[in-house]
This record gives sequence, structure tokens and C-alpha cells, in this order.
Amino acid sequence: MTYSDKVKKASTLLKAINGLSDGESVSIIYKGDTYAIRAYKSYSSNGDSVSYSVWDKGFRGMNVSKVGKTSLALYTYDMMSQRTTYRLDLTQCSIMLPE
Repeated sequence: MTYSDKVKKASTLLKAINGLSDGESVSIIYKGDTYAIRAYKSYSSNGDSVSYSVWDKGFRGMNVSKVGKTSLALYTYDMMSQRTTYRLDLTQCSIMLPE
């Protein structure tokens, strides 16, 4: 699959993510598991902006450091301040339709 094919495949989900406002979320299926991408208002020095996080069904979540054209860069810190990173491939995700 070429890069342009990957961008086209991820574009629907990317539009859904970028369209989220404060307090909204979109459910996705990634490798057989369900996750929620949540948007929240971020107060930063360059004005109000929207930040994102990815949560599983429980209480585990990761913050999004970058929204790319084909992936999300995720990070979290544990109790010992160790940073863990992960790259979520948007081409392997599908939007879960509401029931």
C-alpha cells in the first residue's frame, strides 16, 4: 500500500477526530478492541486549543502528542515518571457506529 493510499484510508477517521470539540468522543475499533478518542479543552500559552486522549474500556488512557495523516502519536507516564510511547496506525482503525 502506498503512502497516498494510507492517507486516503485514514482520512475519514482523521476528519472525525479533527471535528471533535470539548467533551466529545468517537469510538473506534483497533485490532479487535474498542477505544474512545476523547477531545478536551487545553489551556496553553498560544490560546485555547483542543487536545486528545485515547481510552480503553477501563481506566487506562494515553494522551495524544501528535495527530498525523496516518497515525496518532501517544504517550503516558507511569508512577515512576517513566514515559511510554505508542504509535496508533489509523489505517488499521474503523469507526464504531453508535448502537
